[in-house]
Amino acid sequence: MELIKYLTIIHNNKLTNTEQMILKNLENYINIIPNLTISELSEIVYSSPTSLHRLVKKLGFDGYTEFKYVIENELHAHEEKLDFTQTNTYLSDVIDDIKITYKLNENKFDTVVREILSKDDIYCFGTGWKQKQIVDNFANDLLYYGHSVKTLRNTDDLKIASRQFNKNSLVIIVSLSGNLKDYKNTMEHIKNNNTSIVGVSIFSDNLLSKLVTYSLQYVDSSLIMDNHHWSAMPLSFIFDQLSHSVAIHENNTDFI
Repeated sequence: MELIKYLTIIHNNKLTNTEQMILKNLENYINIIPNLTISELSEIVYSSPTSLHRLVKKLGFDGYTEFKYVIENELHAHEEKLDFTQTNTYLSDVIDDIKITYKLNENKFDTVVREILSKDDIYCFGTGWKQKQIVDNFANDLLYYGHSVKTLRNTDDLKIASRQFNKNSLVIIVSLSGNLKDYKNTMEHIKNNNTSIVGVSIFSDNLLSKLVTYSLQYVDSSLIMDNHHWSAMPLSFIFDQLSHSVAIHENNTDFI
C-alpha cells in the first residue's frame, strides 16, 4: 500500500529493524486494520500493543485510533483505482513510486522552478545513459518555453564548464546513487563558487543530496526486483513535473 510504503521510506532512519518488519507485515493485513483493535492487530503481526502504539506514534500519528482512520480513508481511495492495477502489480508499484516521489518533493518543485526561470545560464549533467536521455529530453522541453539548457556529456565537461559558473548559473546533476564518484572535487568547487545546484538522486542519505542547494529524490521499486531493468519512470516524472511547472509559471511575474 502506498501509505505504508511512504511512511517506511520517510521515517526509515529512525525505525528499528523490528519496526520495519512490523510495517512490512502490516501491508499484508491492511484491508482488515480498520476493524481490529490494537491488541488484535499486534497479535497478528507478532508484536505487542505497547510496541505497536509506540510505532504509530513514531510515524507521526496521535495514536492507534488516528492510524486506523487514515488507513480506512486510504483504502476507500484505493477502491476507486482502475481494476487492472489490482492484477498488474508492476503497474501498481510504478504508480505508488510516482505518488511517493511527488510527496517527497512537492514542497521543493516550485523553489527549483523559480531557480530555472530566474537563471540564464543553466547546465544539466546526467551521470549515466538513462540519466543523460532524461536530461536531454528536459532540455528539449524547456526550449519550447524559451529556455536554453546546456547538457554536459561527462565529468570532464562538468569540470571545464565549472570554471565559468557563478551566482547567476544553475547546475542540475542527475545521479542514481548520488555517490559523486569521479567528480566530488568538481562539485565542491561549484558549491564554493556560490552556484545554485539541484541534485536529483535516489532517496537515500547520499553525498550529492548533502552537497547541493536543492535536493530532489525519488523511489523506484524496479531497482530491487530480481533480473529486472531499471525503469527510471519516477526519475522521468520529476523532470516532467518540472517542465509542467515551468509551463504554468513561465509568464507569471509574481511567481518569480
